[in-house]
Formats: sequence, structure tokens, C-alpha cells
Amino acid sequence: MLCLGGREKGIRVAGAISLKNFLKAHWNAEGVMSRDERLEFRNQLVDVVLRVDDLVRKPLAESFLLVTIHDFVREKAWPELVPALKIAIENIDLMNGSEASDMKALNCLLGLQIITKPFQYFLNPTMASEPVPEQLETISKELLVPFHGTFHQLVQQVATSKAAEYSQHDIILLVFCKSLDHALKSHMPSALLGSVDQWFTDLLSLLDSVVLEERVDSLDKQPRLKIWKRSLQICCNMVSRHGVYVDKFLSSLAVAALEIVGKTSNAKNFNQIQQRVISLGFDLLANILQTEVGWKLIASHFPNLLDKAIFPALMMNEKDLSEWVEEEDEYIQKNLPSNMDVASGSTEDLVTPRRRALNLLGIIAMAKGPQSVRRRKKAGTVKRRRIGSKGANKDDSDRVGDILVMLYLARYPLPTDGADVQSDEVLRYYGALIAYGGLQKYLKTLPAAKVALLLERRVFPLYLMVAPSPYVLANANWILGELSSCLPEVLRENVYTALLKALLAPNAGCVSWRPVRASAAAALASLLQNGYKPIQWLPLLQATVAGVRMEKESEAAISLQLLTIAVETGREFVASYVPAIAAVVQVVTCKNLPSNSEPWPQVAELGFSAIAALAKAWEAALSDKDKSKGKDSDKWMVGCATVANVFSELLQRAWLVPLQEGAMPVKPQALCLSDASVLLKVILRYGQSSADVVEMKMESLVRVWANLVAASNGWDAHGDEPVFDCIDELIALQERCSIIQFSLSEVMPSSAPETCERSILDCVVTFLTTAIDSASSAACWRACRNVHALLHATQFSLEGEALMAFFVPRFCEVASRRLQQLTSMTVPLAKPLILVITVCFINLPEEVEKILCFDDNGPDVTEDGSCQGLLTLAEALAGLAESEADPSLSLESEMKITVIGLQRVMVHIINKNLLQNQNGFTAAHHCLRSLLESMVELKDIMELSESDESGSSSTSNSDSGFSSEDDSLDETRSEPVAATQEETEGEFLERQAQTARDLQAEACEEAENGQNEDGHELALGVLGLVDFEKEVLAFLKEHGKELSSKRPLSRILLARFRDRYPKSKGYL
Repeated sequence: MLCLGGREKGIRVAGAISLKNFLKAHWNAEGVMSRDERLEFRNQLVDVVLRVDDLVRKPLAESFLLVTIHDFVREKAWPELVPALKIAIENIDLMNGSEASDMKALNCLLGLQIITKPFQYFLNPTMASEPVPEQLETISKELLVPFHGTFHQLVQQVATSKAAEYSQHDIILLVFCKSLDHALKSHMPSALLGSVDQWFTDLLSLLDSVVLEERVDSLDKQPRLKIWKRSLQICCNMVSRHGVYVDKFLSSLAVAALEIVGKTSNAKNFNQIQQRVISLGFDLLANILQTEVGWKLIASHFPNLLDKAIFPALMMNEKDLSEWVEEEDEYIQKNLPSNMDVASGSTEDLVTPRRRALNLLGIIAMAKGPQSVRRRKKAGTVKRRRIGSKGANKDDSDRVGDILVMLYLARYPLPTDGADVQSDEVLRYYGALIAYGGLQKYLKTLPAAKVALLLERRVFPLYLMVAPSPYVLANANWILGELSSCLPEVLRENVYTALLKALLAPNAGCVSWRPVRASAAAALASLLQNGYKPIQWLPLLQATVAGVRMEKESEAAISLQLLTIAVETGREFVASYVPAIAAVVQVVTCKNLPSNSEPWPQVAELGFSAIAALAKAWEAALSDKDKSKGKDSDKWMVGCATVANVFSELLQRAWLVPLQEGAMPVKPQALCLSDASVLLKVILRYGQSSADVVEMKMESLVRVWANLVAASNGWDAHGDEPVFDCIDELIALQERCSIIQFSLSEVMPSSAPETCERSILDCVVTFLTTAIDSASSAACWRACRNVHALLHATQFSLEGEALMAFFVPRFCEVASRRLQQLTSMTVPLAKPLILVITVCFINLPEEVEKILCFDDNGPDVTEDGSCQGLLTLAEALAGLAESEADPSLSLESEMKITVIGLQRVMVHIINKNLLQNQNGFTAAHHCLRSLLESMVELKDIMELSESDESGSSSTSNSDSGFSSEDDSLDETRSEPVAATQEETEGEFLERQAQTARDLQAEACEEAENGQNEDGHELALGVLGLVDFEKEVLAFLKEHGKELSSKRPLSRILLARFRDRYPKSKGYL
């Protein structure tokens, strides 16, 4: 069906797409097809791919790639693939001169491209020097080398036709080039070593045929442009990755690259692919320049390169003017990039000749010449000193940046105040400012005085002009942002003042000044993130609030991002302004929230982020006030009420309004849900009475939040922290003023969707069980802590027994399943899981035993009839309580849970008559030994905590000594570090491989470690009221001798226990 043409076009396309989706979902799974069926299918797939037309070629090619990656690359189980493709390629018209269609030739070479694509990157990133995969060697030997003659013929067609006539086989040559690029991108197959010169000669012919005189929009000419682009990519890669094989061609490559970048003056009229060709020309020169031979080849061209290629790419042109007006966002992303940019579209769209010319300029400025030249200069300097010359070594001043680049840029004076936008002085100074911004690495090496002089003469005067050019001013803002990490301290206040002035600049004339404000906001954000603290924060906050109030969403978005960063970096300074600012941001955010279930716009998401940052700043300041108990506590309490009401109004608008219209609130992104959880946590914390709960509609807000949280499946160790914090506050609120519908389904409006019918408790339990079951170890650890609080909080409710029967089994099931997935019961993550199962057992021992006695394969019992799961829990809990255990019990609450759990487990074993069995007695005896150790440890911890409370005042004043030491250490660290020698390629590859190994080890470790203890005691609830000493001693009095008679306990342990608990004498 897929190979047939005619009327079934729609059916064929649907069938090809369905096949691709099926293979994507099931090909890697076992059991879907038998071995014979897989062999037959993949051979048929190859046959179909070689014969189909362009209607279904793409989805079938993707299907072929999926099968190739699994069977040919990973499993190495498709030896007949390469021979089959070789036979197919030998029979195409380009090889045997037959009149077969080009379509078949394209399909066959497309198969070559597909099987080489998986090898373009290293298969094992943890190896510094990965050997060439044997499959790639086979491909090179059987397909690439034999068919070089065909590649050469196609190249000759391009070389002879040039721009006058585009070859009919251009698309086939393009596929050939892609295959070669994939094969050489990371590896150098030995089969290609003998023909590298031939391949590279043909690539040089392609570069010599590049014609860039006018814009090319014709579709049939696009393959030729892509051939040139791919050829440049191969050359760039060969110079940087396999330079030893192409050193002899560097001279010709440099000539070709210089010729290509010489067309930069025409680039403003070129299409995207043509501009990409010029960009790659700059990249090729940069790669060549970083070789020893390359310096000698290009150094003499530096002045001409600056004047004819680099600087024309930096100067403002007509396209910049049009993009400033018509595509502001695109202009900002391309020309004023910053960390505040929201990634969108293809990253290749941002690779412009200007950016690549700027990269080359930075490399040229830092260049000092080849090592041999530097050694000769240094030797000459030493000789002159011996003769009698004085002064320091001037080797550092021999960089091209000092002797050429800075002098070249100084030729372009500041534009006059009010100069015409399209005047030469504005166009050129625009380029000069971009050049300064691209020299960030070079400028960081200059003395602070030189940087200060440069800014005072070339940048700051622009901010003093009455009518500066907005295009030039935006570039000035960008420079200050790029240099924010290396600004002299004396200039930081001046930079801040200048940027703040630019941030408040209104539109002038008929030109929008939004790029000026956007670049100023990004530069201010960078300045704050690099440690600058303004003397006065209020002007900055007023400016951001004014920007938030602007009608245009793009303006508000910029100001919201800057406000978020300002609040995060200056929490203690901006806390007093939080109520007023939060009210403004809340109004703007509500205005931009859709009333139906449409996705939130960017301004709404940024508004939530800004308000969440304000909430965190307020919480931090409030905790400081609680500690200091200042006189203005009443003022802060009023602020708390204001903040809580503002946050409540925002969440009501976001969640409850859509519900009233019969739609479920749109599921926000994980970051927005995290921010919303921060706001809800503040609301719940300030709810002190039932009146507060009703006034701020907490119950309804919690219900919607719980449903959204239950449906979330993206886990982030930091992003989920506010959700867990919110659960803690929800439980605390339930204890202060019970939410009526916390555990029962609320009667929602008839128009509300069914997804809102779940109770708050059900949703919270769903979230926690999912976190324990499948989240990261950090999230699992935190979820376990929430489980303790939730279990004990519900015990006090009227329906406590029913609720315990509802979710105790759910918690026990997921915790035991996650525990079984661990490699050992002694890994750190095992501790919180064992404690959760223990608490569940304490509450419902019979139900938990039933769960533990069954696994995925059915009943799990030992030969003597004992429940294996119960005995495993007993052994795991006893092992956790041992004094030498790792992880060990570190908190008093953990000790108490373990003591009660060990005692209850032993009681259960005795009541079930399991002591008569060997396995049961062994587990009970282990529990007894650990119980005694835990009782001793618990006694010590309780006595130590009492002594700490009495002696806390004497130790509180000792912090100052450490702070001075830390300050001295900071001062020591702040000293400039001497520049290290540039690493070699081998050192670079080893460093990257080590990074990959570290990440791999970290991922494996993260899966089971979860060492995220934060010192918070676990909630005990009614267990905190248990007199554990009395209960344990009563148990020992009744069963101690029975448990210790067959297998005696350690005398040292018994002596320690009796010393701590004298009443126990005679019990053991």
C-alpha cells in the first residue's frame, strides 16, 4: 500500500505516520514481535524505503531511523543492512548509467544518510577517546570509499555550473554531504584515511564555487545553498576535530573563507541559508586561527578582515531598522541577547553573520600569535634586559586587541547629539559598540582603570545626550550588561544610574524605545545578579512597577522579569514594599488571565513568578521580625493581612472564575504551579480562624489546587518544594480551624467539571503516593515527611478511622514497592520509606501485613509459612536502628517511631506464633537487640537536647568569631587568580568525559541516596503522647526472657540498657 501511487494518497500518508508512531512506541519493547517477524519486517522496510515516492518518504525514513538505531547501532544485530544498501546504490542510474529515475537514487542515498546519522555524536560520552564504532567502519569501507567517484562527479557538476545553471543532482549531492558530515563529525574511520585528501579536495572545489552576489529565493536553488552550508560545516569540524589530516589544506581553506566573508556587505539582503553560509565562513576562520599554522595564514589579513568583513557585519543596516520597527522581539534576541530572553523558535535563526563575526573578533583580540613567535619575543625581551633595558615584560601587551582592535575601534567617534539615524556616524558607532560588547573576555583581562576610562569616554556620554539615537543607546545598555561581572567597583553606581535612566526612557518621535528599555532591564538584572546592591532600592522598584503598568504585554513582561530578579537579590531591602507592589502586580496579572480554559499568556506566568518572589521576600522578612520582636510588629501584621488578601484575590481570579463558567482551570506549567503553591502557602499560614477561611475562600482554593497538584506529573527537586510546604501549611490549618470538606467531596456547582469532585485529602494523597512511587529521591524523601504529618493529623478528625483505612494501605503499597526497587535496604533512601511503612504498621498492623505478604507474583511466604514481607520489614527496621547503621537515625522523632515500631512488630510476631519458626525468631531477636540500642540512644538524645536548651544562650555569641574568619577567607578568594594555560584537545575531551562520568554517577546515586535530611522532626501525633519507656518495659517484663533465652544478648548492651533504665533489671 505504501509503495503504490494513485488515489490512495491520504490512506498512504496515514498508514506511514501510523507505522512510525507504532515503531516509536513498541519496536524497542520485547514480546511485540517474534525474532523471525522482526527480521522479515525490517528487510521489507528497507525495500519499501528504497522505492517510495516523496509523499510518504519522510515518515518512512523516520521509521527506518528508529529501527536502525535499535537494531543496527545499539544491538549490532543487522549485519545484512550495509550489503543491501550497497547493492541498491550500485544499481542506481548514477552508477550504472541506466535510465532509472532519480527518485530511486535519492532514496538509496537517503538510506546511507540515515544509517550514518546515529554516529554523528559519540555513543559513549564517558570515554575521552572513544574508538570508531565497527558499524561506522563498515559503512565507510563498503559505502563511502567505493562511491567517492560518484561524489566527485557530482561535485564537478556543481563546480562547472556555479550560479548560471543549477544541477539536477544537487539534492543527491546534498544527501551525500550530510552522510559524510555524520561520518566525520566525531570519528575518523580508518577506512577513510587513505582518501581524506580526495574528499577534502572536492570539498574545496565546492567552497570555490560559492557565489553570493544577490538574494536567492527560488526553491530549486535551495539545495545548492545547503550544499555550501554543509561543506563549510564539514570543513569547520575537520579543522577543529581532525586537524592533523587537513593541515596541508589550511591555506586553501583560509583563502576560500576570506572570499566568503568578504561578501558580508551584501548579507543584509540575503536569505537565512545564505546568511548561514557567511556565518560559517567566520566560524571556519576562527577555527583556522586557533591552529599554529592558521595564525601565520590569517594574521596578515587582520586589518583587511576587520575593515571589509567583520566591521561591515557589525554596522547597522536597513534590515536592522526594519526589524526594530516590525519585529522587536526578533531584533532583541538577535542583537541584544541576555539571560532574560525567552527561548522560542529555532536557535539557528539566531546564528547570524553579526554574532559569528563578533565571535571571531573576540578570538582575534585575545590572540598573541603562535607559541614559537611568542617564545622568540620573550627571548628577545630577556636579551634586551641583560643589555640594560628596564621595565616589566610586555608580552601581555602584544595581543592583537591592544595593537590593532582597540585602535581600530577608536577611529569611530561618538555621534553628535541628535544625529540623524541613518548618518554614517550613527551606523558606524552602532557597530563599534557591538564590538566592545563582544570583547568581554578581552576587556576582563585589562586593568580596572583602562575599563573605567573606556566606559567614561565611549559609553557614559551617550546617557548625557538630550536626543541620543535609540539604536546606539540600546547597544550601550547591552555592553554594560555584558561587562557587569567585571565592572570596577567605583563605576557600579554610575552604571546603575545610567541604566535606570534608560529604563525610564519614553518613546521619542515615531520610533519605539522598547529595545532600549528591554536592554536596560536585562543589564540591570545582570548587574544585580553579579552582587551589586543599590544604595536606594525605591527608584528601581518604582521604575519596574511603572513598567508593569504599561499597556503593552511585552513591556510589562520585561518589567516583571526585572522585578522578580530585584526582589530575589534584595529580599531584605524590598520586604517593606511588598504589600504595595504585590497589589499592583496582582491587578496586572488578573487583567491578563483568560476567563476560560485557554493557556495562560506569558505576562500571567511572569506575574505569578514575580508575586511568588514577593511572597518569599515577605516570609523571610517576617521570620526575622518574629525573631527580633520589633516595635513595628503591628504594622507587619497589617501587612500580612494585606498580602494574604492580595494573593487570595489573584488565585480566585485564576482558578475560581473558570469554575464558575463550567471549565476546569487550565493546568499551568510546573513553574506556575510551584509559584501558585507559594502564594497558597502564605494564605493558609495567615488563616487563623474560620472567619479567615471563609473570607479568603481558602477551602475552594485548596480544592482546585489539590486537583491540579494531583494531576501534575513533572517532578523537580526544587520546583516541587513549595507544593510540599503548602501541604504542611494545609495540615497545620486543618488542626487550627478544620476545613469541613478536607476529606469529603464538596458539592460543586452543577456546571463544574467532574475532575473537581475529588476531595482535598484524596488529591493530596494521590500527589504524595505518586511522589513516593516515581519522583526523585529528594521529592520522595520530602513526601515521606508529609505522610507522617498527614497520618497523624487525620487521627484527630471525626472520621479518623475511616480515613486511616482509606490511605494507610495506599501509602504502604507505594512505599514498599519503592523500597523493593532499591538495590539494598542500607541505601539512604531506604530510611524514610521504612519509617513510613512502620508508621502504617503501627496504625493498621493487620492491613499492612496483608500488603507486605503479597508481591507482583502473588503470596510471598517462607517455607515455614511466615510472611516474608513482614519479616523483611522487621529486619530492615532493626537494621536501621543499629548504632552502626548507615543511614542512621538522627532525629528524636525517628528514634521514637522506631522504638514503638520495633515493639509493635515483636508483639505482632508473638501474637502470630511466629517465634516457633526459625525465621520469625531470628527477626524478633534482631528487633529486640535493636530496640535496646535505640532506647539507649533515645535516652542520650533527650538528655542532650535538654542540656542544649539550657546552654543555647552561651553559644549564641560565638558566631561573630566565625564571621570574621569567613570574611577573611572571602577576601582571600576575591584575589585575582593567575590565568592558567589553555587546555589541549586531549585534556578537553578528558574533562568532558569526566563530566559525563560524574553526571552518570550522580544520576545513579541520586536514584537511591536522597540524603536530603533538613533537621525537621517528623510529626508524631498521638504517638508523641505514648510513654514509650513504660510501654517497652512492660513488653520486656512479659516477653524479654522468652526472646533472649535461646540466643543471649551482648553483655555490654545489657549493661548499657540497665544503666539507663534501672527498672529493667530482671526482665532480660
